[in-house]
Amino acid sequence: MSGARRRRWAPAVACMAGLAILFAAACPSAGAAPKLGYVKVASARQPTSLGSPPGYPRMLFVAERAGKIRILRRGRWLKNPLLSLNRKVSSRNIERGLLGLAFPPDFRKTGRFYVDYTARNGNSVVAEYRTGRGDPTRLRPGSGRVILEIPRVNGNGNHNGGHLAFRGNLLYIAVGDGFDPGDAPDNAQNLESLRGKILRIDPRPDPGAGTAYRIPPGNPFVGRPGRDEIFAYGLRNPFTFSFFDSGGQAMMSIADVGQLRYEELNVLPFTEARGANFGWKGFEGFEPFNCGELCPNGADPLVTTGLEWPQLVYSHEDGCAIIGGLPINDPKLGAFRGRVIYGDFCTGRVRTAAPRLPTIVDDRPAGFSLPSRHGVALLNGFGTDGLKRLYAFSHYGGIYRIIRR
Repeated sequence: MSGARRRRWAPAVACMAGLAILFAAACPSAGAAPKLGYVKVASARQPTSLGSPPGYPRMLFVAERAGKIRILRRGRWLKNPLLSLNRKVSSRNIERGLLGLAFPPDFRKTGRFYVDYTARNGNSVVAEYRTGRGDPTRLRPGSGRVILEIPRVNGNGNHNGGHLAFRGNLLYIAVGDGFDPGDAPDNAQNLESLRGKILRIDPRPDPGAGTAYRIPPGNPFVGRPGRDEIFAYGLRNPFTFSFFDSGGQAMMSIADVGQLRYEELNVLPFTEARGANFGWKGFEGFEPFNCGELCPNGADPLVTTGLEWPQLVYSHEDGCAIIGGLPINDPKLGAFRGRVIYGDFCTGRVRTAAPRLPTIVDDRPAGFSLPSRHGVALLNGFGTDGLKRLYAFSHYGGIYRIIRR
């Protein structure tokens, strides 16, 4: 395992017995640790994303996979959804549907918000909508505008990513490799493909160029071979990502869902995430990916230099799909502030870790698991409201506020 970055991210086996986690970290000290719990605040239909728009901290906007955005205000659902895309969205496959929702900093002034969904034809679509002036609970008629549409790769139409987030005025878009299994077309490493990437755009129209969005001049491949929209690449299915500050340094975390063996969490300085290659499909976690029959023309040459390596990896003996990496900022969560929270789609097991440079430290159970059915939890994600309160939500419908036990 040679390479420029391998020295920094060399893994060590975690001390915690019974959980196959690999990470470069010191083992937590012995003794009782504080624990988190949860209270159920609402039920939705397969929620996929939630958050509060700037200026409205007590409203929680919730995206549902079938295509609706509903508003929870002071613990009660408003009667009418803000948006219903049911006729446009394909949600038969569990990895399709309305997947992402994000608000720019100027939402209170403009009413603009953005969604990511899988269209009926299987393409991934990012679109802009607007609320009425001074009323964030009502949609402005005729305001829909498609920003970006990425063609599906094959009939499966999965690995769509779908998470959206703003950092400043720029919109970041998670896009999966689009192919299961094994990324046979090698989309994640192909810089002429938008699949298997984190994209970064300015979602405002560019009248001069006649395009629906603008390219930030600081994007890593502007003026170089590769699509100008690409911010980072080499990802399989980056289902969730986030930005945060740690010790005064801007950071980014990306939870990338694995193929056959490993799940990984990448936590690194934001400046290093720009233009980074996270290694898929050459690597799954820390190990070379053997695509076997999935690569009928043989495997591509294995890239081992210039890669960013994950800080935390766990095997499929302990889960099936990593979710989260969200920073904990709720003042009421005390010692957990500044840590990141993550979990697993299948097991519902939730953990927190300290993302201190140069590596993750003190990875430990959060103290709770989400309710399950037949042993499967289907944790769909985490989110925060405008008061920095932290939530977890399940494919089964439960929305839970995370509290200190």
